[in-house]
Amino acid sequence: MPMHLLQPGVREFRVRETTQARPRLFLTFAGVDLALARPVAAQLRGAGGLALDWAVSSEPFSAQRSDLIRASLAMRLKRCAATICLFGAETLDDDWVRWTLATAQRYHHPLLGAPFAGAASGDVAELLASIGADIVPLRGEAIMQRLARRPVLPRTEPLTADDIAGALRLMRHPLR
Repeated sequence: MPMHLLQPGVREFRVRETTQARPRLFLTFAGVDLALARPVAAQLRGAGGLALDWAVSSEPFSAQRSDLIRASLAMRLKRCAATICLFGAETLDDDWVRWTLATAQRYHHPLLGAPFAGAASGDVAELLASIGADIVPLRGEAIMQRLARRPVLPRTEPLTADDIAGALRLMRHPLR
């Protein structure tokens, strides 16, 4: 878990992970594919060298509080070095996945796409390729090899007071 270090008079926070500093990979996938995504996340963790982040919102994309969720996700995505879309047949139907991909593009993240086994997902692969994503097999070692070819550096930018203030504002609003 990250520890926030604050020095008196300093308006920036530096984040230090208690484990070694590792590139953080954001996983995005349709909520209906959560059961398929969990073993993939475990496999990627087992491959080592990466920290993982993902979110599955039960809140509808157009709900009143979804802007708070998007703001929180945007801050988390900003800290990631790359984004991978785990995709199946229903991935394009998920507004959260489409928003995450668009946000990752705005942050100029390397994008990868990996199809779930047995999923008929040609349209998704075509869309991902059209936005510059590399399509890779859904194997931890294949993903790690592809990321090794594209520079994935840990985000070392310090958190600013505005970042922390935004997070605190979000925490004041209950999500449920």
